[in-house]
Amino acid sequence: MKSFLMAVTCNSLLIGAQTVSAQPERPAVIAKHQLRECMTKRMSASRSLSYNDAMRACKERLQPPKDLASVNPIETGTKGH
Repeated sequence: MKSFLMAVTCNSLLIGAQTVSAQPERPAVIAKHQLRECMTKRMSASRSLSYNDAMRACKERLQPPKDLASVNPIETGTKGH
């Protein structure tokens, strides 16, 4: 009986730890957490950095890189006149 209670207790602790540490599923929530962590790191590293500067730098860093090929497509072949 004692080992059964110990097993149930351990399993409930493991399940509880997994739900607490689970990542949020929505991308907007994940992006907000990443932005907050980035800003916290930047502002703690440099005390002279303003909140707005940290936000701007972190937003630039977290945005996916722009594909230059889609901005300026390379034309192949010749144009028919």
